[in-house]
Amino acid sequence: GKGGPSIDRFLSCFQRNKLCSDLLKDEHYLTTELSQTGRCWRVNPKGSLFGKGGDYGKMQLMMFADLQDYTERSADQPQYGFTVAFHDYKVYGSTISSGYFMSPGSVYKVDLRLKKEIRTPPPGGNCNASLTETTYGAYHEGACVLECKDRAVHEKCGCVNVVPPLPSPYRSCTLQEWATCGLPAYLAFSEQYRDPKLTENICPCASACSETYYEAQLSSSTLSRHYTDTLFKIDGIQNYLKSFSHPELGIYYNSSQDIFDNLMVLEVLFSSMATSEIVQVVTYTSNNLLGDIGGVLGLFLGASVFTIIEFFQFITFAILKHCGKSAKDDDEKEEVQE
Repeated sequence: GKGGPSIDRFLSCFQRNKLCSDLLKDEHYLTTELSQTGRCWRVNPKGSLFGKGGDYGKMQLMMFADLQDYTERSADQPQYGFTVAFHDYKVYGSTISSGYFMSPGSVYKVDLRLKKEIRTPPPGGNCNASLTETTYGAYHEGACVLECKDRAVHEKCGCVNVVPPLPSPYRSCTLQEWATCGLPAYLAFSEQYRDPKLTENICPCASACSETYYEAQLSSSTLSRHYTDTLFKIDGIQNYLKSFSHPELGIYYNSSQDIFDNLMVLEVLFSSMATSEIVQVVTYTSNNLLGDIGGVLGLFLGASVFTIIEFFQFITFAILKHCGKSAKDDDEKEEVQE
């Protein structure tokens, strides 16, 4: 609806100079996702769009901010525009607390690098290999925290603020339920979760054994005035701008300046198609410990495994010999007394 992302505010998607809708004729390249802060766009939600390295495979996205409506409803926020997060398609954006603020009136270019991190389960590591899926997609710590929040609110109120994107037993709270019960329960959970001493008891979230993420490098530039003037003259653009106008509220979009103030262009590309992989490996095991002990003994005592065995063998024989001699002496004493 008005005041939040909707499909009509997403202007276009191009990849390799072709419309994304033409590249995915049987799939939707764009869907929406409900999150704690409203609706979010999900571009390439099934991971079906593939590109090439460099500018040859770049994806260009154009978005319209509708600032006159947006700012009226977000007067308590210090920034305006878009928050963009880059993540694997199996992960939902609502689980990612970080992102990049991007303002309308700008062109952004983002170079991405794909990275994978593989951790070791116990006893060498601390990840949990059984945790793979959540109601918020692939398991990671952000999804785990949201599930903890949902459980805490549902236990007290029988509902949640936003139903997870994947099947779950939850239902969405009504406005009254959220105001009277859900919001206080959520604030109580948040207050406890912020306390490092209580975090492990309230929401113990192990690290994922395998995690995929993107490293991004951003650069930006101001939109060209000539570009927005040219856009304004294209057939259909002025009617499109009027669809956002609300004369009864004093909101009008009818000039190239409105395009400049609201348009954001985002170009995303892979600077390299190589994947960086970080693997956690146990470098010091019990075998290493035994080897180090043997080395120290050999260095300072001239001992080896065989000499240690011979030493214990000598001690054992000495004890057995002593015990046997003591028993023989006792028998001789008894014979003398008789």
